[in-house]
Amino acid sequence: MPQNRQPRRNPNRRPAAPGAGSRAPRSGGSRRPAPAGPPPKSSARARIEAVSFPILVKLTAAPKWLLGIVTAAVLLGGLLAPSPVGPALLGLVVLFLVWLLVLAWPRLSVGQRLSRGFIVVALGGLVIARAGGWLA
Repeated sequence: MPQNRQPRRNPNRRPAAPGAGSRAPRSGGSRRPAPAGPPPKSSARARIEAVSFPILVKLTAAPKWLLGIVTAAVLLGGLLAPSPVGPALLGLVVLFLVWLLVLAWPRLSVGQRLSRGFIVVALGGLVIARAGGWLA
């Protein structure tokens, strides 16, 4: 007879949840470490976060793919649209990325700050080049 055979269950009874036993809390606390406290905020940062909170709530309530599609469409429109409209659309994308970078800055590592900052600066240079007529 095989050793790893499961005991028979009564068909009228639901199996117990994994880890079920007593309902008392575990003595070891939670599995997740407590989050680090937020860094001290300046008054300007606190104002930006307070103004941004309702917008972020609406953005997170939207489908996840929608934000990427809309941002990509505005970016593509900015690259393909003629001079007065193109730089304005690209500027909107740059402002959106700067806003997200400012909100995420305290939580980013040095490498993430550098890479995201480089992307924003490069896109800002693209806006200036498009507005100045150096890039068709």
